[in-house]
Amino acid sequence: MSSRRFLPMNHKWRLNKRSFDGTIEKRSAPKKLSGNDVLLQLRLLKKVKFGKTMKKKKSDYDLNSLNWRKCSIFLKLPYWKNNLLRHNLDVMHIEKNICDNIIGTLLDIEGKTKDGLNARCDLKEMGIRKELHPIMKDGKWVYLAACYTLSKVEKQKVLKFLKSLKLSDGYSSNIARCVNLKDGKVFGFKSHDYHILLEQLLPLAIRGIVPSNVYDAITEFSILFRELCSKVLKKEVLERLESDIPIILCKLEKIFNPAFFDVMVHLAIHLPAEAKLGGPVQYRWMYPIERFLRVLKC
Repeated sequence: MSSRRFLPMNHKWRLNKRSFDGTIEKRSAPKKLSGNDVLLQLRLLKKVKFGKTMKKKKSDYDLNSLNWRKCSIFLKLPYWKNNLLRHNLDVMHIEKNICDNIIGTLLDIEGKTKDGLNARCDLKEMGIRKELHPIMKDGKWVYLAACYTLSKVEKQKVLKFLKSLKLSDGYSSNIARCVNLKDGKVFGFKSHDYHILLEQLLPLAIRGIVPSNVYDAITEFSILFRELCSKVLKKEVLERLESDIPIILCKLEKIFNPAFFDVMVHLAIHLPAEAKLGGPVQYRWMYPIERFLRVLKC
C-alpha cells in the first residue's frame, strides 16, 4: 500500500479516501539515502547477533527513525558508501512473486489467494469497501465476490487457455502440464514460466473475462515489465516507466485488497530507477546464476 506517496503532490488520487485506505495522502515520496546517511543510521544500532540465539524485541529498535535492524557486511567495504546502486533488486523473483499473487487471487487457489477471510476482515477493520465486509450468517462467515473474483466457468476458460498452449521449444517449459482442470488450479511453474506468463500470456488468458478496469491494470503491469526487461533500454523510456509505475500500483490498490500488496509488489516501484543506474535487467537478475548452479549439481 501507500503507492500514492510516489504520485505528484497535486495528483487528485491523493485526496481520494474512498478508493484507497480511507485516508488522505499528504506525505511525499521517501528520501533517497546516501551512503553516509545509511552509515549514520547504522551507528545507532545495537550489536546484532545473527541466527536464532536470542529473540529480538520490537522495543529494541526505534522503527520510526531507523530503516535497519542489522548491518550488512558489504557496508564494511570502504567504497560501498559511494556506490549509487548499493543493493540490486532481483527482477526474476519480483516477477515470480507478483505473478503468483495475481494468478492465485484470480483463480482463488487455496494457500495462494490474497482474498480470504482474513483479508476481508482487514477491510472491515480499516473501515473501507463496506460492500466486501464479511458477515456472520448461520454461524459462518460469508462475503460477496469482488470484481476480480472469477466464477467456476470463468476459471475453466482461463485454465483451458493455458492448457491448450503450444509454445516453441526452449521458449518455456510445458505450461499445459502444470494446469489441473479438475481441481481448478495451477502448480509446478518455474521462475521463467512466471516471467513468460506475466509479460506475454496472462493478459491474453484473462481478456474478455475480468472487468475492463482489472484487465487494464494487469495489462499495464505486464507491459511495464516487458519494457523493463527488454534487451535495449532508453533513458526516456525508463523515465516514463518511473512515472507510470506509481499510477499502475494505485490502480491495483483500487481493485485488490491490502493483503495483495506485500513487499514484492512494492519493490516494483524501484525497478525503473535501478535500471537507470545498473543498466539492462538481463545482466543483473538471477537466471544465469541459477542455471550455473543447476549445472554444478548435475
